[in-house]
Amino acid sequence: MITHERTPASLSLWRTAEAMRFGWREYGASYPPAASFFATVPRGVMQIVFFTVLGEVVAGPGHRQYAFIGGLVLALTTTNTVNVINVPFSDKYFSTFWRIRTGDMPVAAVLYARAAPYLAVGFGLFLVEAAIAAVVLGMSDFAVRVLPWLWIFALMAFGYALLGIASATLTIAKRADVLAPNLLGYLTMLCSGAFLPPGQVGWVDTIGSVLPVRHGLAAVHAALDGRPWLIEALLELTICLVSGVLGVFAVMVQTRRATRHGHDDFA
Repeated sequence: MITHERTPASLSLWRTAEAMRFGWREYGASYPPAASFFATVPRGVMQIVFFTVLGEVVAGPGHRQYAFIGGLVLALTTTNTVNVINVPFSDKYFSTFWRIRTGDMPVAAVLYARAAPYLAVGFGLFLVEAAIAAVVLGMSDFAVRVLPWLWIFALMAFGYALLGIASATLTIAKRADVLAPNLLGYLTMLCSGAFLPPGQVGWVDTIGSVLPVRHGLAAVHAALDGRPWLIEALLELTICLVSGVLGVFAVMVQTRRATRHGHDDFA
């Protein structure tokens, strides 16, 4: 049998694929399919329905569609993609960070590859929630109009997940790893523009402008209204990339700390 040695590029791709495969198995062990579905989907559907009805009651029937889009975004971020922070948590609680830190593959690459299945499953569950909520609310026709812009929702989920991983990784040694992502979730909910339109509270607009979701949400609203949306989408992409860089920085900080102290218990 003739074997061919892998080139460095193919070896990196193989390692990344293996890390993603491990992430899939890790997700399945932490969240069995049936448990994940029934624990997530009903909550996400009720969240979308609740915020849509609330927006209609508070602002009037004319804001029903606006509130529905906001409910979709909040269900996507606070219910679905938040699970990705379990990746750095697992390395802390099972003391496996040293094995990743001493491997050949960059630590950040392992972290993100393992998180990819969490994000993919979360987005799939979100699509199910959105479809059910649209039927319950009688907004199926409007939901069909949203379909071409699902890629912006995916971008928002990606940016939020990356920032969540960064915040959890950076604060894990300070024992604030649970507080930081939750605080991020509440800030995102408040400052995203989902239910508090821009221009109402200055400091909310300022914070929201540098967090994921806000610009993506603005892009979706603009697209559905027939207004220019590209600039807002590019701003969301920029924040997504910055969030990824922050995640790499957080990993570098923890790696250097582990090397300096000679242990990986994050105490």
